[in-house]
Amino acid sequence: MAKQKLEWRTERRKVKDLVPYKNNPRKLSTTQLEGLKRSLKKFNVAELPCINTDGTLVAGNQRVLALSLLGRGDEEIEVRVPNRLLTEAEFRDYLLTSNRSGASWDFEKLCQDFSLEELLTAGFDSFDLSNIFDDNLDVNNGEWNEDEEIEKAQDTDIKPGDYFALGRHRLLCSDATHPENVKKLMAGATADLINDDLPFNIGLSYDKGVSNKASYGGTTDDSKSDAEYEVFVKTVMKNALSVAKKDVHVFFWCDERYVWLFQNAYRELGIDSKRLCIWIKDNQSPTPKTAFNKVTEYAVYGTIGKPYLNDKLKNLNEIQNKEVTTGNRLTDDILDLFNIWLVKRLPSSEYQHPTQKNPTLHEKALRRCTRVGDVVLDLTAGSGSILSACEQLKRTAYLNELEPVFCQVIINRFKQLNQHEEVIKLN
Repeated sequence: MAKQKLEWRTERRKVKDLVPYKNNPRKLSTTQLEGLKRSLKKFNVAELPCINTDGTLVAGNQRVLALSLLGRGDEEIEVRVPNRLLTEAEFRDYLLTSNRSGASWDFEKLCQDFSLEELLTAGFDSFDLSNIFDDNLDVNNGEWNEDEEIEKAQDTDIKPGDYFALGRHRLLCSDATHPENVKKLMAGATADLINDDLPFNIGLSYDKGVSNKASYGGTTDDSKSDAEYEVFVKTVMKNALSVAKKDVHVFFWCDERYVWLFQNAYRELGIDSKRLCIWIKDNQSPTPKTAFNKVTEYAVYGTIGKPYLNDKLKNLNEIQNKEVTTGNRLTDDILDLFNIWLVKRLPSSEYQHPTQKNPTLHEKALRRCTRVGDVVLDLTAGSGSILSACEQLKRTAYLNELEPVFCQVIINRFKQLNQHEEVIKLN
């Protein structure tokens, strides 16, 4: 049944009977509050507060506070009241839009209590929201136990072709080498940033993992010839670029032995290779037959056109670890990442996904290269660390993953991150 059209009437209510909205994100400084009190003394209540039918203030929270502080709690004032109870969405939308111009905000409340969609609907643009969120949000790895989650995901009923909405994010279970699958995933959206962690082609078992002791359920072929791997890499890159904006940031993670291949592919596909970004791990993979143990992974970063860069973040370096800063502390920060065992050698990696990344690893790239709401594309999403980072920083992730087990892991990860948004199967 269609909702009754809203109409407003004026009624008289006692100030003390008006109920402040507990999550009101509008705030006043002491100076602003004193100015409001002076205005009320001089002009009285010129702009009428608005309330819901239950007496909760939708607009005018600060005016009513000032009246109470002036000792006018028993006084009756005129208020605007709707002809029916506002829905929660209507209430929150009106609350934001009525304060949109000239308001000072409690940014922590905006970040925690209002969704990205609500703020965009209220008239905030992506530049506003980047300024709000990037100063008040960060990425953390949380209490996620991926080993347990993969075990739980083994009985998934997801199959290739299944397409899901995870709140504002999208997930498709498919083979990213087929362009029609990538177009299905995007459904007309275009990527502002591509961040892809392809299979490294180093002979890993996507079932048994790095330790060769696990059972992840993966079937990915990680033992291609160099020629086969080059074709695979270029195919995925082309498909990603086909759904990207004309100005786009591109990050492809790879093993160090294939950096050359990715840089050559960038050149052939018109991507301007800019930097080799580095992840310094806090443990190393022993390689007894090679002189130096492996402790890094690499992302080849490039651009097409002139994509957005956050002007507030100009001092970031190629090292992607969140813990590593810049300047004179750089060496100390890097050394702080390592636990040095003087007797026992460091254990081999115990990743739950063969080339697992932490969500914090993506934070620098997302902050520097995207705005709030921007679309981030990952065609080999694995266990969904980029989804976790995008959800926490209010970006929008479009994910493709070949393995049904890992699609289920991604869905479970989203449900842990966001208990308020539904996961909807779109096909």
